Amino acid sequence: MAKQPPTKRRKKSLLKAEQYDLIAEAWTHYKSYIGASDDDEEIEEEELEEEEERDIDEIFEVVSLLSQLDIQTKKMQKKCDACDVFNTDSFESIQTILPIMFSMTYLHIANHSMSEELEQPPEYYFEQSLMYWPENPAANSLLADYHKQMNLGSDMTTICDLYVKAATYAGTVKDAAAKFCEASSEKEEDRFNLKEMVDILVMGGALDMSEEDDDDEQEDEEEEDEGDEQEFHSCSNVEVTSSFMAAMLLSCLDRHDDALVQLQKFRFSHRIHPNVWKTAMGSQDSDDKKKSAIDSTVMFEPRMYHSKEGVLPQEHYNRLCKLFAPDANYWDQSDYNNRGYYSYYFDITKKTRNVVEDAIVNHLLPMAERTLEEEHKSPVPKIVGAEWWVHTRPHSANLGHPLHFDTDEWLLNSKHEVSHPIVSSVLYLTGGGAGAGSTIVFDQTPDATENATQVWLSEPTNNHFMNFPGNLLHGVLPCVGGSSSDGDIDKNRLTLMVGFWTRDVTKGMKNRKLYGPCGPLPPATEEHSWVMEAQKKVKQASGNEVEATALKVASPAWETIDYSKKEEELAPLEVPASLDHQYFVSNAPHCFTTRLFSKDNCD
Repeated sequence: MAKQPPTKRRKKSLLKAEQYDLIAEAWTHYKSYIGASDDDEEIEEEELEEEEERDIDEIFEVVSLLSQLDIQTKKMQKKCDACDVFNTDSFESIQTILPIMFSMTYLHIANHSMSEELEQPPEYYFEQSLMYWPENPAANSLLADYHKQMNLGSDMTTICDLYVKAATYAGTVKDAAAKFCEASSEKEEDRFNLKEMVDILVMGGALDMSEEDDDDEQEDEEEEDEGDEQEFHSCSNVEVTSSFMAAMLLSCLDRHDDALVQLQKFRFSHRIHPNVWKTAMGSQDSDDKKKSAIDSTVMFEPRMYHSKEGVLPQEHYNRLCKLFAPDANYWDQSDYNNRGYYSYYFDITKKTRNVVEDAIVNHLLPMAERTLEEEHKSPVPKIVGAEWWVHTRPHSANLGHPLHFDTDEWLLNSKHEVSHPIVSSVLYLTGGGAGAGSTIVFDQTPDATENATQVWLSEPTNNHFMNFPGNLLHGVLPCVGGSSSDGDIDKNRLTLMVGFWTRDVTKGMKNRKLYGPCGPLPPATEEHSWVMEAQKKVKQASGNEVEATALKVASPAWETIDYSKKEEELAPLEVPASLDHQYFVSNAPHCFTTRLFSKDNCD
């Protein structure tokens, strides 16, 4: 049964004292909900479930109490986008803070409704939150997240504009709140500590500002005034995330001047050149005739293998699509969403054990060998092993894949040595089509001292196979929507990656970790039932006749970000690690090598 908020009580004429009693009671419930009550105690583990149930009751009680008051909404009459009418006056009285409190209350309910069934859908609670406080940065940002993740039919422009609003409002609201809090150690109005309310509702809530974690600085502050409330960083997590998402989506939408405004907040030195985004989105033709000379470190030009029937026989293709479908056992059993990079390695000279290995050895390997034969003078490098892994991303939530190098992870982590497959490759299974997120390959290696000069772009097409030199920097641009090549049911961008090696990368590995880099195939048990499914025999069929074509090329690859016209010099925002796909960087090209050797290197 859906959780329902208490019935709103009828508004009635209240004396000022009665109004303040209701507000005080509502504020107590709100603080209890967020764990900031005056008599806060440690919650025992066995009480967590009961506490979570109590929490939502607390926030619904806030709605019930505040609904008895005649709270004016903070809808702005003009200049909403400029946000220049929001200032310290917005916090000067309990009457001006009440709409903010109501907005944050509805935002908490909206957050609950995204994961559990309530009386109204999330859209209703977002609407209420923004009705009371249109400039609520967290509400605008979370609403953008919701539309992006739930694929509600909103176009990218609408989602992008929400992030831009959130980023703009965050900056303005942060300045106003900081000035207000600095004006007085405690701003009182009768029974209410307005500074505390701004700290909790705005600084800690709408802006999500992290607590200061410099112990020495905290100790100094405490010595100066032990009675002061907790201090915050000058950086708002809502502003950071919204600004970064806005920059990414504005780049996808070919609004590069607007994206630059957001990027300058982070003090990046370079961004992927607008020409690359334009070529990927189809607004600019490939730069084939103007492309730079291929560097000697690039063993061969990336290419796409294709045929009218697809590069895999239909039964092979169908089996792989089913084995790795969005609802297949593979994803849960391998803990895909919570685990770091993992792959499987096998010796291609031995008998294949499943449909994946069969597809690689009998159909994909010949195309990789053909590439080497056409590009290398004798002797042609001999491939002895293959490493494979898969990725799936819903189109609606696909923000691309970070730029990285394919490497021998064990050798990199244990001996800090860099080794690459001779050929890296992508088999596009589902989700291909316009706007599905192009694979991008840079003419840049880990030891490069200069930035890449050009980028090859591979537009995903189902049952097509792209390969490129294994030592090149590569990644995936975000999906921008559009129709998939197989219709509306084909919502996930599903790819099988294969690294072809000229040596046995497992030789010397002391322990091959299950679901780790170049790990062994799991045992065929109920716990790994996907392996049993993969072992079912597939009817052997000769490969389709394929041909190879060159990929689109964009040049230049990188653009230096100019700060000469930027008037104010503010502390740079910190790049959110979970979103840092290296589309925008500092200290290029060395940052990619530094990242490769860091603990957070991604593949």
